[in-house]
Amino acid sequence: MVLGSTLCGKAAADAARRRYRVLSALAADLQTLRIHMTGMLQPVQFALEKTDCAVLKRVAEGMRQGCSAAEAWRAVRESAVRRGGPADALSADDITALDALFGQLGQSGREEQEALLDASLQTVGRLRDKALQKAAEADRLYVSLGFLIGLMLALIVI
Repeated sequence: MVLGSTLCGKAAADAARRRYRVLSALAADLQTLRIHMTGMLQPVQFALEKTDCAVLKRVAEGMRQGCSAAEAWRAVRESAVRRGGPADALSADDITALDALFGQLGQSGREEQEALLDASLQTVGRLRDKALQKAAEADRLYVSLGFLIGLMLALIVI
């Protein structure tokens, strides 16, 4: 009973860990995007397709239909962040960072795009670090709470 309650607590903290995992993957994919756009000088759509991120690939699909990165992001944003979507674990701050990225992606020269991607990488890195801290806090809290509830139930049953 105590073990089951502890595991329930661990499961309750999973949302914070998922946010950290999504932001970590996004940071890696932004680095890949930066390499393809500024190092290999590939167009935005092709650079987005080279990433592993489902959200970035959806934006690339929208761009294939003639949209800008900002328009494609606005078109896929709601479905991506909706429950069950590839970015459903992201917070409002995370989405704001993506809004800022896609609002300017592909709209200027190489140096400006490099600066934009560097700033986005720093922002996502900072958000990822905060997410890791919150995940650790939530894990401690919910696991401890689950353990205590399980212990209390065991005492009641005995």
